[in-house]
Amino acid sequence: MSLKRQAVWSMTPLLVVTVVNLVSVPLFYRYLGPEMYALWFYVLTFTGAFGFMDLGLGVAVGRYIGVALGKGDLEAVREYWGTGNVIAIPLLAVMAVGFAIVGVVFGPAWFNVAPDRVALLRWSFVAGGAGLFFSYYCQFWLVLSQAHLDFKFLAILRTAISLLQVVPCIPLAWATRNPLVLILWSSATTAIQLVIFAWHGRRKYRLGFNVRNAGMKRAREMSLYTGKTFATLLAQSVLGSADRLVLGKLAPPADFAHYTICSNVGGRIQGLSAAVMGPVFSNSSRSVGSGTRGSLAAVYNETFGFTFPWYLLVSVWVALWHPALLRLWLGQDLGASLGPIFVPVVVGCCLSAISNISGAQLGPLDRVGVSLFFTILTGGLLIAAVYFGWLWYGLIGVAWGFLISRVGLVAQDIFVIHLVQAGGWLAAMTWKTVAAQAVIALLFSAVFLVLPRDSFWTVIPATMHGLIVAAWLLRSQLQRSFAAATRLGNGPA
Repeated sequence: MSLKRQAVWSMTPLLVVTVVNLVSVPLFYRYLGPEMYALWFYVLTFTGAFGFMDLGLGVAVGRYIGVALGKGDLEAVREYWGTGNVIAIPLLAVMAVGFAIVGVVFGPAWFNVAPDRVALLRWSFVAGGAGLFFSYYCQFWLVLSQAHLDFKFLAILRTAISLLQVVPCIPLAWATRNPLVLILWSSATTAIQLVIFAWHGRRKYRLGFNVRNAGMKRAREMSLYTGKTFATLLAQSVLGSADRLVLGKLAPPADFAHYTICSNVGGRIQGLSAAVMGPVFSNSSRSVGSGTRGSLAAVYNETFGFTFPWYLLVSVWVALWHPALLRLWLGQDLGASLGPIFVPVVVGCCLSAISNISGAQLGPLDRVGVSLFFTILTGGLLIAAVYFGWLWYGLIGVAWGFLISRVGLVAQDIFVIHLVQAGGWLAAMTWKTVAAQAVIALLFSAVFLVLPRDSFWTVIPATMHGLIVAAWLLRSQLQRSFAAATRLGNGPA
């Protein structure tokens, strides 16, 4: 299966959830109300801050299994996997309990909740701890499937589970108006996913828990890489959600909810690129294991060339048409409130999405320390930009501060491009694409000479704009794929 097909399969569940979210987000906001919606995302924001929960072991196991598969050493695969399981299960259980305790003790003091909602917030953290255990152990099995390049199975399972999580939550929110119920439902469906992962791993890869294959030799071998990965994950988890953590302390619940809606949309868009990280990480690991390091540039270029034009389209399209789209999606009042902060948050998330390609290659190249440096750089910029942005310009300053902080991630891209001798941001084709899309957007912007920007009539040219550029991108990418396949078919046997 080609890298692009792997990427498409990885994106499928996130595309489905993104479409569902277009319907579910305004419904959740309406059914829960601003304060309950904010409380729900207080817990989810804190969950994101625990992204270091497996201490980097999952990434390390995925990397070493990928390298072992590249060498054809199946015995090493079983040993790495068994050693990882012996360490991960008790570790994740302890960390889940720690999450619940920290949330119960410190959550009410940090986030802005009314006194009569403190008990609800605490129980939500307890339920969130159980969900975290299932979620992170599922990620462990997900990495195993990615290492085996089994992206079709992952797409089908994750799509089904995502729909099972989100769709029933809509009537649950309407009936209960209680975020605790939604967190409990999400935890239960994640447990179901874990059972399916374990069944599939035993049937397809002949790997169960493999406790008997665990050994100190493999633990010591992975320890240094795991330690460096843990430091990076710790920084990414805390600093990656620093905008919401800081805003949760400074802003009232209504402002936090408005920013969360924007970051939720941006996060879904960014998540499509996170899905690409699996194929990039796994294929890069195999390239390192097989000794064909020259293919690392091909992995970067193919993935960047596939994803960049689409994220550029999203950024340009949202910047041009967001007034009418937000009004149509969220209503006149809420849409107008989100308008000034929506564009910088979405564009910033698109830049973050593109940087996931370079981030996914630093691990296989054993440059985790470099990844840590850029994570701290970007996180430091984010904290400063959000804090001073709030002081100077309120919520609008926070949104633009988030966008400005992405400079650190672009610097990471440039570093990896030089390291693997790829094109990316430095390729002439990249800037030809930027120029072409800018010209198309400029032509369509002429409609604002006769229509207000928030007029529902602008949805028609907005749709035409999106469809025309999407058709152009699909055509050019299909042509490149066909040409590559033809060259491969005409090559030496």
